[in-house]
Amino acid sequence: MSEASTRKIRVTVRAVQILESLDVDKTGEFIFWSSVSSDGGPSVEARYPANGHMKISEEPVFNRAVLNWVIFEGEVTDHLSVELKGEEEDRFGGNDFLTTYEREFQGPAADWLGAYGPGADDGDEDDPEMMSDWRVTLRIEAA
Repeated sequence: MSEASTRKIRVTVRAVQILESLDVDKTGEFIFWSSVSSDGGPSVEARYPANGHMKISEEPVFNRAVLNWVIFEGEVTDHLSVELKGEEEDRFGGNDFLTTYEREFQGPAADWLGAYGPGADDGDEDDPEMMSDWRVTLRIEAA
């Protein structure tokens, strides 16, 4: 990587919104995982929360959780791959998995800076942050 073509960035999961908890009480116990790779390098993986789980309801007033979870901070040139997975713990049966979020960023890293979320005006024809069972809001900024 040449110094002129690299840029240090930070990727943060700002918030998640659960559309449907499969628990009877409509409040699920969730765990999230991230996997981020840049420029063909090794993946940086993380878990949120680091231990245990977080409770999120499917009720519209309570179904959004602010995380501000930094999933990547490092130098990139022209490629970034972000994958997020969510799992709802189930005490009585097998755990339930949310739809996997995947997004690829290509081109100059300076062009990626900004917010990405459901309905964001980020040039997408489709909306990868708006999945059938959950939503995610990301922020990419210079670090």
